[in-house]
Amino acid sequence: MIAFLPRRFDAWRSVVRRAVPACALLIGTAATTQAQSTGAIAGRVVDADNGQPIAAAQVTISGTQFGRATGDDGRFSLSSIPAGSRTVIVRRIGYQQQSRTVTVGTNATVTVDFALAKSSVSLAGLVVTATGEERKKEVGNAVTTVSSKDFEKAGVGNTQQILQGRSTGVTVLQNGGTPGAGGTIRLRGVNSITQGNRPLIYVDGIRIFNGNSPTGVSSRQSVSPLNDIPASDIERIEVVKGPAATTLYGTEASGGVIQIFTKRGRDGAASWTLDASGGINSMGDFGPASDPTGMFLKQCRGPNMVDAAGVPFEDATCPESGSWLKNGYLGRYSLGVRGASGGINYAISGNLENEEGVLRVGNNRTGGLRTNLGFAPTKTVTLALNSSWQRRNTAMISDGNSADAILLNISRGPGSNFRGGGCSTPTVTCVVNDTMFSKANTIGGDHFIVGGTATWTPFENLTNRLAVGIDYNNTDQRTINPFGYPRTPTGQYFQTLWNRQLITVDYATTWKQTYSKNFVGTTSFGAQLFDSRLNSTELRGDNFAGPGIPTLVSASLRQITDVNQQRVINAGLFAQQMIGWRDRLFITAGARVDGNSAFGQSFGLQTYPKVSGSWVLSEESFWPTSLIETFKLRGAIGESGKAPGAFDATRTWNPIAAEGGLSAFTPGQLGNPNLGPERTRETEVGFDAGLLNGRFGLVFTYFNARTNDAIINVAYPPSNGFSANQPENVGSIKNTGFEVQATTNLDLTSWAKLEARVQFTKMQGEAVDLGGRILTIDALSRSYVQEGLPLPAYVGRKVQNPDAFETPVVVDGEFLGQTFADKIINPSLTLSLFNNLSFEVVGEFQRGGHLLNANGFQNAGLGIWQPCFAAQKALRAAAAGDASALASVNARDRMRCSITAAERDYSYWVESADFFKVRNISVAYDVPKRFTPGARSMTVSFAGRNLFRSTNYTGTDPEVADQATSTFSRRDYYNFPPYRTFLFSVRTNF
Repeated sequence: MIAFLPRRFDAWRSVVRRAVPACALLIGTAATTQAQSTGAIAGRVVDADNGQPIAAAQVTISGTQFGRATGDDGRFSLSSIPAGSRTVIVRRIGYQQQSRTVTVGTNATVTVDFALAKSSVSLAGLVVTATGEERKKEVGNAVTTVSSKDFEKAGVGNTQQILQGRSTGVTVLQNGGTPGAGGTIRLRGVNSITQGNRPLIYVDGIRIFNGNSPTGVSSRQSVSPLNDIPASDIERIEVVKGPAATTLYGTEASGGVIQIFTKRGRDGAASWTLDASGGINSMGDFGPASDPTGMFLKQCRGPNMVDAAGVPFEDATCPESGSWLKNGYLGRYSLGVRGASGGINYAISGNLENEEGVLRVGNNRTGGLRTNLGFAPTKTVTLALNSSWQRRNTAMISDGNSADAILLNISRGPGSNFRGGGCSTPTVTCVVNDTMFSKANTIGGDHFIVGGTATWTPFENLTNRLAVGIDYNNTDQRTINPFGYPRTPTGQYFQTLWNRQLITVDYATTWKQTYSKNFVGTTSFGAQLFDSRLNSTELRGDNFAGPGIPTLVSASLRQITDVNQQRVINAGLFAQQMIGWRDRLFITAGARVDGNSAFGQSFGLQTYPKVSGSWVLSEESFWPTSLIETFKLRGAIGESGKAPGAFDATRTWNPIAAEGGLSAFTPGQLGNPNLGPERTRETEVGFDAGLLNGRFGLVFTYFNARTNDAIINVAYPPSNGFSANQPENVGSIKNTGFEVQATTNLDLTSWAKLEARVQFTKMQGEAVDLGGRILTIDALSRSYVQEGLPLPAYVGRKVQNPDAFETPVVVDGEFLGQTFADKIINPSLTLSLFNNLSFEVVGEFQRGGHLLNANGFQNAGLGIWQPCFAAQKALRAAAAGDASALASVNARDRMRCSITAAERDYSYWVESADFFKVRNISVAYDVPKRFTPGARSMTVSFAGRNLFRSTNYTGTDPEVADQATSTFSRRDYYNFPPYRTFLFSVRTNF
């Protein structure tokens, strides 16, 4: 379908027109700062426990705009500081804040050093919000920060792996086991049925595309632009969850916000870091525990190559090893330099990765460059320029619900679509699965992120920030069946040319005021504009003339199968006022006004309000600091939204070819001039507590969110002339839950320290009002949205007496389970020995979710599912007249393994997807400097990922899903499972 967006952006134009006078007024109030006597402050920040330097600690001068981050050696230097008494404040997440008062002399340098004590809960850090940097103690929402120190020794390669198991309220699911395949990330569950639940993503203040690339015709998986930011470039990640925290981010932020901050330049001489890692990928346990063949992947020859009736088959192309699986090489390298020279601070890095999967095909080759520059052309203006380029070439396997899929054919044994000759026994079914590997599924592309941020501080208490940037994704996706491919002997060629552009313009002003000795305030206002563009063309070619390098033009039949061109503009104004009392009680109120080109013509602008509060009770005189030395009570209520799709409000027409090749069109979508965004209101309350001298921390958050005006596809009478469903704002859903994080730091001995953390998240979503409708997400997957049930939910036939050894009692239309986990537990331990040896383990439990095991349904029907072999043998005996044969077969297995086609149903294969996985285990050793001449430091580490899995799920893996079917419903339809990784790394600083 081709649809055209009307040339009407009145809503956002009016918003921009309102922003221009405000900006002009602010600029017009600037005045030249008077020259004054100045000096400098320098020093070093170290860890109080071990004396090691602390990098990236924020050093600021109270009451001024002066600030600097410490270098890798913990040193800092601040110049042009006005002479007189100055208070130096040092903040670092994970440490207690410290401050010192010094006297700065004219043309003199004063030295002050700091030794920071660790803290399980710290209110000292800075977090970045829509208005700029705010002190953590002022923020009324829960914000999770994951710093590079938390993952740099863990063998992670991308953002998806970093977030797994390291933040409350974050669900990360691996959709498949192909190198480079993207995952599914959700913050605090589900708050939209039709508009997606992905969080917004910012990289260094520039918003990037937060979806995935198109899925391949046969690979049925996609890559994620989020994973184009290598872990070696990341300084920290901040996770902002829920509309109460994301109000000022506007119409598209109800799914939360993930902010990625890459490494910046630091004062001092050039500091180089070289990371070199090598390892292997290998397949761990997967599939039914009772299947010794691993669905014929682990074993492709031998006595177990039989069907349910005991009839053998052979694979003439089975490798000499007797297994389709192998170990795949993984190499990961990065080189970076950071420093400052001539008034310019810089961070420049390059990365390269080559990863092979555990099959003959499947690999991911990626590499790129990043440059971050910062300088101050004047005393009041600072500029930051950021640019990155990442090239990706991914070769995926054929996966999921594809007739060419590797697991679909191999696991079906004699039912494979690839049959031939060459077997040792001519009387058996002979398959030739090796021929599948000649098929190519490739995704190649470039990802550019370019941005600049200008900060103007004409006075100590007034800051203006302007960020402008573009995120550019270009992908060339191809699926090629070469000439001679068994299923299409003359070949096929599919190509998708996909381009995404997202332009960001973000302006904010912050004015800090002092009203009296006890009262201060911060006023912020600004404007944002996002211009999102999509251009996509799908091509197809059939019938190559002969062997050779297949191209589109070498096919005799060529066609353009789809063209998609979209442009959506979202613009908004925001304002916020914070009032602080005695630097311990903070009340913040704000609002955002948005216009969006996807709103209906009659809808107009949308306003989202918020209010939050933070009270640091531990700074009150009545608080028992001897018991709980740090305690912050916080709460917030706010709204955010989710915009309709680009053409959801628009009447559309579908072009077709009429008789004689003439052009014509048919009615598409009716259109809705009043269509607006979904609105999600969330209430959040919680506290941050630290006790036992910073050795124990507890963070608790309760949230209650409700989405009104939820967009639902409504069927209109055919008499209107439009048969397609029309999106309408007619639904209501809710999502409640809580998050708990408990952290402890224990000194076991003078040479042994233990850090332990447990995170627990409970989420409960429900469809409240759908106007009596039952929404079908994917009928084949038995996935629906229904009032009173979690969303989405599996609904279908249910065996009421599953464990009874008797005739099954089956009821239709029953709730079978919710799709996504509603309980997530993340335990982690870090043991440090002798200040240079550390052990870390990160685990994850997911509970309450379900998954449709379509592998079992299909293979049981083909008589090739090993867990059904005994039951099907008994069913055949009973069908032959031996009723006693079913005495040991329960009602559930009688239906799941039925040999009667009319009795079989996908519903019986909806299984609990509860699991526990060891996400990461690592051992790291800081080599003594006497063994590393010429280097400032060296760390060697060994890490393993996905080393252990515990689950009762009998499909390939409880996290997988066929992404070409749906990103909301989930179905394990012959999806290749995730593998485990062993990685040895050396990090050298010099």
